[in-house]
Amino acid sequence: MHVHCVLVKLHDHTKIDVCRDLMKSMHGRIDDMIDLRVDVNNLDGGYSCDLSLTTTWPDLAAYQRYTTDPVHLEVRAHVLELMADAMTVDYFLDPLDAPAGER
Repeated sequence: MHVHCVLVKLHDHTKIDVCRDLMKSMHGRIDDMIDLRVDVNNLDGGYSCDLSLTTTWPDLAAYQRYTTDPVHLEVRAHVLELMADAMTVDYFLDPLDAPAGER
């Protein structure tokens, strides 16, 4: 399985609920998505982000289709308006799921 995680820092912390709800709105609307989780940071610190979005996919190809899915693109456009910064990490739950050259 392929996991995609995004850490988001917002311009305005009062918009956390709006951003969380936007992200959660993708749940059940995108083919092949196994899981979607949105978590809100409960500690404040210099390097902290406000939210994390974690999605799980059966394979890399399913994740790549998600990146161009109209539902994702619509949500992404709204989140980008609220976002000051973001970081992503992508990984395979089982290294054997990775393409042969990336194990």
